[in-house]
Amino acid sequence: MTAKDKVIVALDYKELDEVKKLVLELGDKIDFYKVGLEIFLNTNGSVIDYLQSLNKKIFLDLKFHDINNTTKMACEYAAKKEVFLFNIHATCGKQTMTDIAKMLKDMNSKSLCIAVTVLTNINQDEMRETYKTQESLENMVMNLAILTKESNLHGIVCSAQEAKKIKETCGENFITVCPGVRPEWAGINDQKRVMTPSEAIKNGADYLVIGRPITKAKDPRKAAEMILAEIESAIS
Repeated sequence: MTAKDKVIVALDYKELDEVKKLVLELGDKIDFYKVGLEIFLNTNGSVIDYLQSLNKKIFLDLKFHDINNTTKMACEYAAKKEVFLFNIHATCGKQTMTDIAKMLKDMNSKSLCIAVTVLTNINQDEMRETYKTQESLENMVMNLAILTKESNLHGIVCSAQEAKKIKETCGENFITVCPGVRPEWAGINDQKRVMTPSEAIKNGADYLVIGRPITKAKDPRKAAEMILAEIESAIS
Protein backbone atom coordinates (compact mmCIF):
# COMPACT_ATOMS: atom_id res chain seq x y z
CA MET A 1 0.00 0.00 0.00
CA THR A 2 1.08 3.57 -0.66
CA ALA A 3 0.97 6.33 1.96
CA LYS A 4 -2.30 7.58 0.45
CA ASP A 5 -3.88 4.15 0.85
CA LYS A 6 -3.10 4.21 4.57
CA VAL A 7 -4.64 7.56 5.53
CA ILE A 8 -8.30 7.81 6.52
CA VAL A 9 -9.46 11.38 7.10
CA ALA A 10 -12.14 11.71 9.77
CA LEU A 11 -15.09 13.85 8.66
CA ASP A 12 -15.95 15.29 12.07
CA TYR A 13 -18.57 17.73 10.84
CA LYS A 14 -22.31 18.32 11.15
CA GLU A 15 -23.05 19.73 7.70
CA LEU A 16 -22.61 18.14 4.28
CA ASP A 17 -21.42 21.49 2.90
CA GLU A 18 -18.46 21.35 5.29
CA VAL A 19 -17.64 17.87 4.03
CA LYS A 20 -17.84 18.98 0.42
CA LYS A 21 -15.54 21.93 1.08
CA LEU A 22 -12.87 19.73 2.66
CA VAL A 23 -13.11 16.88 0.15
CA LEU A 24 -12.83 19.28 -2.78
CA GLU A 25 -9.91 21.08 -1.14
CA LEU A 26 -8.02 17.84 -0.50
CA GLY A 27 -8.80 16.61 -4.01
CA ASP A 28 -6.70 13.67 -5.16
CA LYS A 29 -4.45 13.84 -2.09
CA ILE A 30 -6.95 11.83 -0.03
CA ASP A 31 -9.13 8.94 -1.23
CA PHE A 32 -10.33 7.46 2.06
CA TYR A 33 -12.73 9.08 4.56
CA LYS A 34 -14.22 8.12 7.90
CA VAL A 35 -17.94 8.73 8.35
CA GLY A 36 -18.84 8.81 12.03
CA LEU A 37 -22.11 9.20 13.90
CA GLU A 38 -22.15 13.00 13.85
CA ILE A 39 -22.04 13.49 10.08
CA PHE A 40 -24.01 10.30 9.34
CA LEU A 41 -26.95 11.34 11.52
CA ASN A 42 -26.93 14.99 10.53
CA THR A 43 -27.05 14.14 6.82
CA ASN A 44 -29.43 11.19 7.16
CA GLY A 45 -26.67 9.07 5.66
CA SER A 46 -26.47 11.08 2.42
CA VAL A 47 -22.77 11.73 3.05
CA ILE A 48 -22.14 8.13 1.95
CA ASP A 49 -23.78 8.72 -1.42
CA TYR A 50 -21.81 11.95 -1.89
CA LEU A 51 -18.44 10.32 -1.21
CA GLN A 52 -19.24 7.33 -3.39
CA SER A 53 -20.21 9.66 -6.24
CA LEU A 54 -16.58 10.84 -6.15
CA ASN A 55 -15.24 7.26 -5.97
CA LYS A 56 -13.94 7.78 -2.45
CA LYS A 57 -13.49 4.86 -0.07
CA ILE A 58 -15.51 4.94 3.15
CA PHE A 59 -14.85 3.75 6.66
CA LEU A 60 -18.35 3.72 8.19
CA ASP A 61 -17.46 4.27 11.83
CA LEU A 62 -20.79 3.72 13.58
CA LYS A 63 -19.51 1.15 16.09
CA PHE A 64 -22.57 -1.10 16.05
CA HIS A 65 -23.24 -2.54 19.51
CA ASP A 66 -26.50 -4.34 20.27
CA ILE A 67 -28.03 -7.80 20.54
CA ASN A 68 -27.15 -10.32 17.85
CA ASN A 69 -29.99 -9.82 15.36
CA THR A 70 -29.95 -6.02 15.60
CA THR A 71 -26.20 -5.85 15.08
CA LYS A 72 -26.43 -8.22 12.11
CA MET A 73 -29.15 -6.04 10.57
CA ALA A 74 -26.93 -2.96 10.93
CA CYS A 75 -23.98 -4.78 9.37
CA GLU A 76 -26.15 -5.94 6.49
CA TYR A 77 -27.03 -2.29 5.84
CA ALA A 78 -23.34 -1.34 5.76
CA ALA A 79 -22.50 -4.21 3.41
CA LYS A 80 -25.34 -3.32 1.05
CA LYS A 81 -24.07 0.27 0.93
CA GLU A 82 -20.78 -1.26 -0.25
CA VAL A 83 -18.61 0.75 2.12
CA PHE A 84 -14.98 -0.36 2.15
CA LEU A 85 -14.82 -0.72 5.93
CA PHE A 86 -17.22 -0.68 8.89
CA ASN A 87 -17.06 -1.64 12.54
CA ILE A 88 -18.81 -3.17 15.53
CA HIS A 89 -17.83 -3.42 19.20
CA ALA A 90 -15.96 -6.63 20.03
CA THR A 91 -17.93 -6.69 23.27
CA CYS A 92 -20.96 -7.73 21.21
CA GLY A 93 -19.42 -11.14 21.81
CA LYS A 94 -17.78 -13.92 19.84
CA GLN A 95 -21.05 -15.48 18.63
CA THR A 96 -22.30 -12.21 17.16
CA MET A 97 -18.97 -11.54 15.46
CA THR A 98 -18.90 -15.08 14.06
CA ASP A 99 -22.46 -14.71 12.72
CA ILE A 100 -21.58 -11.42 11.04
CA ALA A 101 -18.49 -12.92 9.39
CA LYS A 102 -20.63 -15.76 8.01
CA MET A 103 -23.32 -13.34 6.82
CA LEU A 104 -20.78 -11.26 4.90
CA LYS A 105 -19.35 -14.39 3.30
CA ASP A 106 -22.83 -15.59 2.30
CA MET A 107 -23.52 -12.15 0.78
CA ASN A 108 -20.24 -12.27 -1.17
CA SER A 109 -19.63 -8.85 0.33
CA LYS A 110 -16.34 -7.07 -0.31
CA SER A 111 -16.88 -4.83 2.74
CA LEU A 112 -14.45 -5.42 5.57
CA CYS A 113 -15.82 -5.64 9.12
CA ILE A 114 -13.51 -4.83 12.00
CA ALA A 115 -14.10 -4.69 15.74
CA VAL A 116 -13.53 -1.94 18.28
CA THR A 117 -11.58 -3.10 21.33
CA VAL A 118 -11.02 -0.31 23.87
CA LEU A 119 -11.71 3.27 22.77
CA THR A 120 -8.50 5.29 22.42
CA ASN A 121 -9.70 8.04 24.77
CA ILE A 122 -9.76 5.52 27.66
CA ASN A 123 -6.64 5.03 29.75
CA GLN A 124 -5.68 2.35 32.27
CA ASP A 125 -7.34 3.98 35.29
CA GLU A 126 -10.59 4.69 33.45
CA MET A 127 -10.77 1.14 32.14
CA ARG A 128 -10.36 -0.32 35.63
CA GLU A 129 -12.97 2.06 37.02
CA THR A 130 -15.44 1.26 34.21
CA TYR A 131 -15.06 -2.52 34.12
CA LYS A 132 -14.13 -3.05 37.80
CA THR A 133 -11.16 -5.17 36.81
CA GLN A 134 -7.47 -5.25 37.65
CA GLU A 135 -6.73 -6.54 34.13
CA SER A 136 -4.24 -4.39 32.26
CA LEU A 137 -5.42 -2.29 29.33
CA GLU A 138 -3.00 -4.14 27.06
CA ASN A 139 -4.37 -7.54 28.08
CA MET A 140 -7.97 -6.36 27.63
CA VAL A 141 -7.24 -5.17 24.10
CA MET A 142 -5.35 -8.35 23.26
CA ASN A 143 -8.13 -10.61 24.51
CA LEU A 144 -10.71 -8.77 22.40
CA ALA A 145 -8.38 -8.88 19.38
CA ILE A 146 -7.96 -12.65 19.72
CA LEU A 147 -11.74 -13.13 20.00
CA THR A 148 -12.19 -11.04 16.85
CA LYS A 149 -9.61 -13.10 14.98
CA GLU A 150 -11.22 -16.36 16.12
CA SER A 151 -14.58 -15.01 14.90
CA ASN A 152 -13.17 -14.54 11.36
CA LEU A 153 -13.68 -10.79 11.21
CA HIS A 154 -11.07 -8.85 9.27
CA GLY A 155 -9.31 -6.88 12.00
CA ILE A 156 -9.71 -4.35 14.77
CA VAL A 157 -9.66 -0.68 15.66
CA CYS A 158 -6.87 -0.17 18.18
CA SER A 159 -4.30 2.30 19.41
CA ALA A 160 -1.13 2.31 17.34
CA GLN A 161 0.69 1.44 20.57
CA GLU A 162 -0.97 -1.98 20.51
CA ALA A 163 -0.66 -2.67 16.77
CA LYS A 164 2.71 -4.46 16.81
CA LYS A 165 1.74 -7.00 19.45
CA ILE A 166 -1.65 -7.56 17.77
CA LYS A 167 0.11 -8.32 14.48
CA GLU A 168 2.47 -10.71 16.24
CA THR A 169 -0.46 -12.50 17.91
CA CYS A 170 -3.14 -12.43 15.21
CA GLY A 171 -1.04 -12.43 12.03
CA GLU A 172 0.12 -9.90 9.46
CA ASN A 173 -3.14 -10.13 7.49
CA PHE A 174 -5.20 -9.09 10.52
CA ILE A 175 -6.05 -5.45 9.84
CA THR A 176 -5.16 -2.73 12.35
CA VAL A 177 -6.99 0.58 12.00
CA CYS A 178 -5.53 3.16 14.35
CA PRO A 179 -7.06 6.45 15.50
CA GLY A 180 -5.25 8.66 17.99
CA VAL A 181 -2.52 9.47 15.45
CA ARG A 182 -1.05 12.97 15.71
CA PRO A 183 1.94 14.52 13.94
CA GLU A 184 4.42 16.15 16.31
CA TRP A 185 3.24 19.57 15.14
CA ALA A 186 -0.41 18.89 16.16
CA GLY A 187 -2.02 18.81 19.61
CA ILE A 188 -3.23 15.52 21.12
CA ASN A 189 -6.69 16.95 21.98
CA ASP A 190 -8.88 14.33 23.73
CA GLN A 191 -6.84 11.29 22.70
CA LYS A 192 -4.75 9.65 25.41
CA ARG A 193 -2.97 6.79 23.62
CA VAL A 194 -1.27 8.53 20.70
CA MET A 195 1.61 8.11 18.24
CA THR A 196 2.95 10.09 15.31
CA PRO A 197 2.16 8.78 11.81
CA SER A 198 5.67 7.41 11.25
CA GLU A 199 5.74 5.75 14.69
CA ALA A 200 2.34 4.18 14.05
CA ILE A 201 3.36 2.73 10.67
CA LYS A 202 6.59 1.33 12.08
CA ASN A 203 4.61 -0.23 14.93
CA GLY A 204 2.30 -2.19 12.63
CA ALA A 205 -0.64 0.10 11.87
CA ASP A 206 -2.25 -0.64 8.49
CA TYR A 207 -4.56 2.38 8.38
CA LEU A 208 -4.28 5.69 10.24
CA VAL A 209 -7.40 7.65 11.15
CA ILE A 210 -6.48 11.34 11.20
CA GLY A 211 -8.96 14.14 11.83
CA ARG A 212 -8.16 17.51 13.36
CA PRO A 213 -4.49 17.72 12.26
CA ILE A 214 -5.92 17.93 8.73
CA THR A 215 -9.51 19.16 9.10
CA LYS A 216 -8.65 21.98 11.53
CA ALA A 217 -5.44 23.03 9.80
CA LYS A 218 -5.19 26.47 8.23
CA ASP A 219 -4.20 24.69 5.02
CA PRO A 220 -5.71 21.15 5.07
CA ARG A 221 -4.13 20.16 1.76
CA LYS A 222 -0.67 21.17 2.96
CA ALA A 223 -1.23 19.32 6.26
CA ALA A 224 -2.25 16.20 4.33
CA GLU A 225 0.85 16.47 2.14
CA MET A 226 3.09 16.71 5.22
CA ILE A 227 1.49 13.66 6.81
CA LEU A 228 1.69 11.64 3.58
CA ALA A 229 5.38 12.53 3.23
CA GLU A 230 6.03 11.39 6.81
CA ILE A 231 4.27 8.06 6.16
CA GLU A 232 6.06 7.58 2.84
CA SER A 233 9.41 7.94 4.59
CA ALA A 234 8.34 5.34 7.16
CA ILE A 235 7.33 2.71 4.60
CA SER A 236 10.16 3.26 2.11
